[in-house]
Amino acid sequence: MKLCVFPNDPLFAYYNKGEIKERYYNPCNIFDEVHIISFVKQDIEEAKVQTIVGNAKLKIHSVGNVNLRNHWRNVSRIKSIVKTIKPDVIRAYNPRIEGWFAAFCSEELKIPFYLSLHTQYDNLRKVYRKSNLKKFIALKYSEKFVEPFVLKKADKITMVYRIIEPYVIRHCKIKPEVLYNRIDCKRFLDSKPIESLPSPLIISVGSLNEQKNHQCIINAMQWIDAHLLVIGNGELYDRLIELVRKLKIERKVTIQKTVANSEIQNYYKSSEVFALAYNPEQEGLPIPVMEAMASGLPVVIPFPKVDYSDGLENIAIFSQRNSSSFASNINKILTNPDLQKELSMKSLEKAKDFDNSIIETREAEIYSELLS
Repeated sequence: MKLCVFPNDPLFAYYNKGEIKERYYNPCNIFDEVHIISFVKQDIEEAKVQTIVGNAKLKIHSVGNVNLRNHWRNVSRIKSIVKTIKPDVIRAYNPRIEGWFAAFCSEELKIPFYLSLHTQYDNLRKVYRKSNLKKFIALKYSEKFVEPFVLKKADKITMVYRIIEPYVIRHCKIKPEVLYNRIDCKRFLDSKPIESLPSPLIISVGSLNEQKNHQCIINAMQWIDAHLLVIGNGELYDRLIELVRKLKIERKVTIQKTVANSEIQNYYKSSEVFALAYNPEQEGLPIPVMEAMASGLPVVIPFPKVDYSDGLENIAIFSQRNSSSFASNINKILTNPDLQKELSMKSLEKAKDFDNSIIETREAEIYSELLS
């Protein structure tokens, strides 16, 4: 049994971020071989990332820089590689250039195609329209000439949160299945607090960009008697550091660019509250929110789009995306031990929905359905 994967990024990018997850590309070891089509000149050595395919033989095919501008020049070559592999299923994780090649090879070679989606592309276009004209133009081209083809050719579509559903239905009239990102709940539950960290501690994890809106939580710290630890890096790092200085809350806020993935669970365990003011039009249930819930933390997040809450009503504390609302809700938790305990238990119960074992088993079932 062989699987051919067109990943979102080269595997060295996941390796460098410490995000190589066991059997991520081979749930329940259903495949004997997993072949990765990597759009870089040279990807990482297979041995360093073997765990990502479990017991399967891993082969990475580095095909060079392939993008929307040059993809037609690479069609025959990549199709030939996939044809030589003779996969039983083709998998992609986006509806753009990687998804296009997966869909094209699927159609040409008559191989089942499984597409999973991790971004709400309609709302991403709205963001880039205001912030990055070059990326917006590329996404508009993709919207017309690439994404519809990919979505319509997929034999199975899953999404990591429900906010993606309207986008899929608009393009192909199919309601996708929700299949959350996998979280090793046991790892986060059994973690140990770091004694050197301040207390009480609020933690916020995510890339330092406009979408994550870390400035909202940082501003809220003016009215909160606690310490905020922001873990993340990105283009807004310097601006956020300057904001902390401007507000004169250096003693209350720490921004830490990186934490080893193998240690992140201990930072959650050292905290009383998780807060993230991300854009709910673009994300429904980000991985850091899931990790926080698996750690038993109360979570304070924005109000979701109507009908797309991913079942977080009465589990998370919803806030307006402004500092005063977040400050009020965080203080409500910090000053009420009974509420904190109640929300902690609800987080742990909800986390079972995206535990490794459940998601991995369902993903393996999907492959079996496609193979049959």
